[in-house]
Amino acid sequence: IVEAKNPGKRCSILLVDERHERVSVGAGPSLPPEYNAAVEGLRIGPAVGSCGTAAFWNIPVVVEDIASDPLWRDLREAAALAGVSACWSQPITSADGEVLGAMALYDVEPRAPTRSQMDGLEIAARMVGLAVEYHRLEEHLRQAAKMEALGVIAGGIAHDFNNMLAVVLGNAEMAMAELPEGSPARAKLREIVATSIGATDFCNQMLAYAGRGALSTETLELNALVHEIGSLLQVALSKKAVLDFELHDAPLGVAADRSQLRQVIMNLITNASEALGNDEGRIVISTAPWTRATSGPEGGVGWRTALPPGEYVHLRVTDTGAGMAPETQRRVFDPFFTTKATGRGLGLAAVQGIVRGHGGAIDLESRVGQGTTFTVLLPRVASPGVRREPGGVAAEGVAPGTRILVADDEPKVRAILAEMLEVAGYEVVCARDGREAVDLYRRQPDDIDLVLLDLSMPKLDGEEAYRELVAIRPGVRVILISGFTEQEIVARFAGIRLAGIVQKPAQMHVLLARVAQALRPGHPVTAVAPGPAQADAS
Repeated sequence: IVEAKNPGKRCSILLVDERHERVSVGAGPSLPPEYNAAVEGLRIGPAVGSCGTAAFWNIPVVVEDIASDPLWRDLREAAALAGVSACWSQPITSADGEVLGAMALYDVEPRAPTRSQMDGLEIAARMVGLAVEYHRLEEHLRQAAKMEALGVIAGGIAHDFNNMLAVVLGNAEMAMAELPEGSPARAKLREIVATSIGATDFCNQMLAYAGRGALSTETLELNALVHEIGSLLQVALSKKAVLDFELHDAPLGVAADRSQLRQVIMNLITNASEALGNDEGRIVISTAPWTRATSGPEGGVGWRTALPPGEYVHLRVTDTGAGMAPETQRRVFDPFFTTKATGRGLGLAAVQGIVRGHGGAIDLESRVGQGTTFTVLLPRVASPGVRREPGGVAAEGVAPGTRILVADDEPKVRAILAEMLEVAGYEVVCARDGREAVDLYRRQPDDIDLVLLDLSMPKLDGEEAYRELVAIRPGVRVILISGFTEQEIVARFAGIRLAGIVQKPAQMHVLLARVAQALRPGHPVTAVAPGPAQADAS
């Protein structure tokens, strides 16, 4: 339309990437491919042609004579290929003022634009901005919906798989306990236990992808953690890989699960090392503070805008490796997608889930042959003081006649839980669902000291059954058990009185320690945060 209203003129649209660093040719059919190739990927700046300068300063830029104007010093050869001598550029912005790119009108002769030409260019740039903003927002919403659906599927699979692992792990431990020390079968059972625990880690990766990973949150100093992990990984990296730290001078506090944040950093550094392969290269880990404002340059439709306004911490891992093709970049966070022959495709998917679970966001920038940068944003908190290590839970003797009600709709899970408790000396009563558990407790509330209640059951789920149990006796002691994570249960039962939480599959010593803790006289019956016993279970 702009060209039609300006006969003899040529038009192009250059879009800026979401980091406001480089341009890509959005449209320019009237310009030769050689010119488009010259400006593709160009880093914007205060003196980079008309479009690069307009996008950098967010102002119209008029160059009447390309041959003599210093803004075009490095692009004069490209202009000569296109046969253009003047360029008048207008920034393309979103409704919130974010610079999305620049639109330019060229003339084959050196000259200044007319007022109507600049007015038409401004109107056209505004229309292009609305179209680009709509397209990007639509793509972000589509991607978010896809990730949410995949997260629900991954979380459901992990939950069901954890239930099955509870049966395998529990029976293996019980069988091992019944065999004499010298039995050859004990070694095989130990392998089953170890493999089951490894499979649990796999499930936890899926739960992390789904944003349902177990969180034991503490205040951490990000710079110290990055340096510690980087130093540990240095020995495992290729000898040709140089690991550099560009950490912010001031402390950067984050509220995070230490083990999960370690997983994020280690995964990103490991991926960067693998991107280098056997070639020499550099891996740079950098940190910085960042503020998300309600408007301004970061207020448009970029990936950062999914975050609420506030203070954040920037963590970047950059490599000088082979880079990724656009097709790979679009799928890199998908579960089970991998470019490695031996990969499972859950590493970056789990990283994304962990970051989302901590209220943050992650994105990448990559170009084939130019390396890759992963950027993580996490909410910033006050820097931590001295970290106190949590204490363990000591095992205790079982008082005679202590009776526990176990409610779980999975018969094999219910059976192995009951057997573990009976071996430890407890009396056990079982219920097949929430309704049966409530009926049993109503008939003998004085004879039941503790209730192990599965969260997902028919007729009455764990939450509904819990409320009816409390109505029968307000002081009832209840431990919730679930194939989902403790994080979800704590969030769901915020403010509700619980004696404890156990994530399936739990090893026998973890389950018994949590039960003993719940039965201890004076133990507070309240919602609990994840503790060291739960860390053992996961």
